[in-house]
This record gives sequence, structure tokens and C-alpha cells, in this order.
Amino acid sequence: MHFIAEWKSTSSTKRNLTLSSVFRSVEFKIKFALSCFVLAFLTLVALLTSAWGWSLLATVTALFVLSYPLCWLAWRVWQFWASSIMRLTTYTQGLAMGESSVSVARQGKSVLLDELHHEITQLYKNTTANKDANASLAMLFGQLFEDLPIAVVIFEQDYTLSYANRAAYDITEISLLQGVSAKALGFVEQNKQLNHSALASNWRCQSSLINFQQRPIYLFTAIDISSEIKQSEQAVQKNLVRVLSHELRNTLTPMSSMAETLLSMDTLDTTQTRKVLERVKTRSDDLLSFVERFAEVAKIPEPKKERFDLSALIEQTKVLLSAQDSLTFTGQHICYADAQLLAQVLMNLVKNAVESKDTQHHQYHDAQGVDAQVQANQGVAIEVNYYQQDNQQYLSVIDNGTGFSNIDNAITPLFTTKPKGAGIGLAFVEAVLNKHGGIVRLSNQVNSGAESDAANGVKISAQTGAKVELIWPLHH
Repeated sequence: MHFIAEWKSTSSTKRNLTLSSVFRSVEFKIKFALSCFVLAFLTLVALLTSAWGWSLLATVTALFVLSYPLCWLAWRVWQFWASSIMRLTTYTQGLAMGESSVSVARQGKSVLLDELHHEITQLYKNTTANKDANASLAMLFGQLFEDLPIAVVIFEQDYTLSYANRAAYDITEISLLQGVSAKALGFVEQNKQLNHSALASNWRCQSSLINFQQRPIYLFTAIDISSEIKQSEQAVQKNLVRVLSHELRNTLTPMSSMAETLLSMDTLDTTQTRKVLERVKTRSDDLLSFVERFAEVAKIPEPKKERFDLSALIEQTKVLLSAQDSLTFTGQHICYADAQLLAQVLMNLVKNAVESKDTQHHQYHDAQGVDAQVQANQGVAIEVNYYQQDNQQYLSVIDNGTGFSNIDNAITPLFTTKPKGAGIGLAFVEAVLNKHGGIVRLSNQVNSGAESDAANGVKISAQTGAKVELIWPLHH
């Protein structure tokens, strides 16, 4: 019973809504107005005949005779309005179905209906022109991009998908439907650049706004770089294994030789044994220290960026200098980065510059004798410069040492040309810069010394470089 009552209530509500919509329609209002006009006219005739003293039969006869032409006139008025609307409706439906040859049969002259007909025709022509333009544009895009190995997606100015080539549809991580908005497809617009979370890794994405035939469109491209990343990782692994095996071999080979010497002796000499064990311990400690320093590169935390006084950090690095060394700082003082990480970077760069003095001493002494040795003992001169330009920060560190003897492998982890080096310093610098969104660039100066760039390429506003030059973006 409850369901029956609910159904009756729902049906009654629907009927009321239908009647309400009918009563509010223009058609009902026109019919009602025409009916009122006929009734008002007949009522006026009845009142006049009564005032003139006509009999009831005469009055009824007059009303009956007049009602027919009045009803016919009202019907013709209704037919003229309704048929005109119906003809325009049929004409519009024909245009919507692609029947461009249809036309409207006219009955009489109506300025309003003629204007409406003209606007509908003009709208159809504009729509057809846009469709033709879209078709030609899609054909052009197909000829240009369809067979490219690069995924190409084109959005209209309102970010609705207009075109995607075969390579884009082959990407299983995303869905592409023409006419759907970029947001509904998972794209996000940031700083006038379109990105997709599914393409964050292993893809190089780029988008740009271009004007094609006075029509702004967004061109989005995505390149699969997974193979390049894999090849790069494999190259790094091979290089790492090569350098690591070299370091382990240099450490373990003497230890094995010393142990073999002890084992070959019939009687162990206490003094000799102690000396061998001390050397083994020294080499073991060096190897453990090397492993610990190497592990530091993999434990770099995410940078906590803030504004700080860079000159204070540079002042702290002077503890690494000897009395003969000098360090000068020029440029802006306020820097934006992780102060603790940047302090370690500066320590590494200044330490490398100071250690280049020892290398310079050995090279000059071997090549030129005592005079060159005295010149080398004068110490190392280090120049540090920092400035901001184009939303980037640049920090350079330059020394007057001998430069990089093997610049191609200078940043390679574990690679070193120093007698006591571990090959971790510049690798650590690069890792920190990568955390800030940057790169490291190394170069040798023409005159003398080493110049290294750490380019922190972030799109906000800071770079750091060691010339040594660090470069990273300014993030607010």
C-alpha cells in the first residue's frame, strides 16, 4: 500500500509539472489570447444586440454567424505563427543533419521571422566553415605528426583535445578522447606548461602555445627517454664498478702480499708481524673511511631552502686555509638554498682548491726544480663570486691550481687523481645540486687553475657555481 500511495503521489506530481509547463508555454498563451479575443468580441455583440432590443433568437443567430469567421480568423493567426516556427524548426533540423540544399517555404512577409531565418543560415555557414577548417587542420596535423615517434597532442585554446597522433594513443598510461578537456584527461596546467602525472618519470614533456592561422592552440609533446635513462644508468654502473674495483684492488693487493710474506716465513718475527698488521689496519681504516664517505652521497636529505647570509658560510671555509692561502668573496650576500648542504658543498670545493696546491707542488717540482717548488709554496688563491640573474643564482669558485687532469671523469664517484683522494667531493657537490634542481659544469681556465660550474637549473630564481661556480633557482 505504501508503494502504491508513493506511485500515485509521484504520478500526480508529474501531471502537475506537465500542466504547469503547458500553462507557462508561449503556445498556450497565444491560444488563450486568441480565445479571449473571440469571446470578448462575441460578448460585445451580445451586449449590443440586447441594447438594441433584439430577440434572443436573433441574438443567438447573430452570435452563431459571427463565431465562424472569428474562429477561422483566430485559427489562421495561429496557423501562420505555428507553421512559420515549424518550417524554421524543420529547416534547422535539416541543416543539423547536413542537408545544405534545404530551404524555407515562405508564407507572407515577416521581418522577425526573416531575420531569424538569416541568423540560422549564417550560423550554419559559420559552423560549416569551422568544421571544414577543423577537418583541414586535422588533416594537416595528421600529415605532419601522425607517423612521428614522438607523442604529439594538440589542445584548443579552452584546453579541449583537438588532435593526438598514433604515438600518443600508444601511451597506455593516459587516455585521450577528442573534445574532452585536458583536466578531465589528467593534464595539469602550471606556469603555462601542461604536465601529466603518469608521464612524470621516463618521459620528457614539453608544451607551448602557438598561433596557427590566427588560432591559438597548445602543442604538447612527450618523448620516451626510458632507454636513454637505462643506458645512462648502465654506463654509470659500469664506470662505478670499474673505479670501485680499482680502489679495492689497490687496497687489498698490498694486504694480500703482506699476508703471503708472513705465511712464507718459518718463524714469525714479532716486530715484522706488528709492522705488517699496522699496515693492514691502516689500509683497512682507509677503505672503511672511503666506504663511509661514499655512503654519504646516497644519504643527502631533501633541501630545506631558506634565505641566509652566504658570506658567513664562506667565512667558515677559511679554517681549511693555511697561512699562505687566500680566499676572497665578491657579489651579493643573501642566498637562497639549504644552508647546511651548501656549507658542505663549499667545504668540498675549497678543500679541492687547497689540495690542488699539493698537486701543483709535485708537478712543478718534478718539472722545474727548486724555484718552482718555492713558487708553489706561496699558497693557493681562491676567488668566490655570487650573483643572481634571470631567476637563477650563480656561485663561482676559482683557484689558481693546476686544473683538472682528467675533466671527463672528475665528477665520477670514486675517481681521483690525488694520492689521498677518495673521489667523493665533486660527486657530492653534483648530488646536492641535483637536489636543488641543478647541474655541475667543470672547465679548466686558459691561464691556470680549475674552474667548475655547478648549475642548479631551477625555474624560480637561483644558481650556484664554482669557478668553482654553483647555479640553482630561486624558489619563493
